[in-house]
Amino acid sequence: MITGMPDICVDVDLRNPGQFFACCGLLELASRIWTGSEGWFSKEGKESFFSIATHSGHNDPLGEIVRRVCEPTELVALADDHEAYAQKDRKPVVLLPFKIRIDWWLNSYRGEDKSELKVWAGQQKPDEKLKELRIAWQNHIRKSHADLNVRSLLSQVAAVAGLGFDPQSAWKSIDIGFSPDEQDISVLSSPSVEILAAIGLQRCRPLPVNNKRRWFAYAAWCDPVEIAVAPAALAGAGRSIAAFEFPVVMRNSQYGSFGWAKVREIAQ
Repeated sequence: MITGMPDICVDVDLRNPGQFFACCGLLELASRIWTGSEGWFSKEGKESFFSIATHSGHNDPLGEIVRRVCEPTELVALADDHEAYAQKDRKPVVLLPFKIRIDWWLNSYRGEDKSELKVWAGQQKPDEKLKELRIAWQNHIRKSHADLNVRSLLSQVAAVAGLGFDPQSAWKSIDIGFSPDEQDISVLSSPSVEILAAIGLQRCRPLPVNNKRRWFAYAAWCDPVEIAVAPAALAGAGRSIAAFEFPVVMRNSQYGSFGWAKVREIAQ
């Protein structure tokens, strides 16, 4: 562990599993650009934060990460072996600017044919949804003239249906009896959370909760760790602010979303 002052800090709602795993994705991308980057969670009163020390000397590291996601001509493409997977909603992809393969939805906790964390199906294809979300993020930045280096990065929303990681989004519309994706209806989602959580879950996956199907747990660690150590830290190894568990809520046989987390235990 290297100690140092953070040069990235974003607000995070720790009860929002989408935002938590988006922080993991942010650390993943920082580590790809600046080897040795370290991330940790902290709390001041009722406010929680995720900090990263890149040790890079860069004057705007968060802005640099956002630019590398939003500015390249192409963000994502199907992996070379995608033809081995017949179902389009399960095809692995590659995040081109960072050369990261994303295929976590193929790995089940209980030996099933897909991950229990996968909350999309049918018309939603991972590569197309990530492209759509990236466009929404780009448009939000242009229209709002948003500063890329902002603490509120994870709470910024746009009119686009996400993959289902962010429970603060308008996935609640499904509760009235239809799927926004199937009806081609845009809802308010956080493009940054949806994209970064999809990246973060490749390495940093929650633990299944015993005897509770489709419930998962994570701990918000408070000591600076590199991305290679983050999976152990979120599993509860080491000190943490608190641990949480959240449900994957299936709205019908195909579509679902991450639900709000509840506190599992408070670290002493």
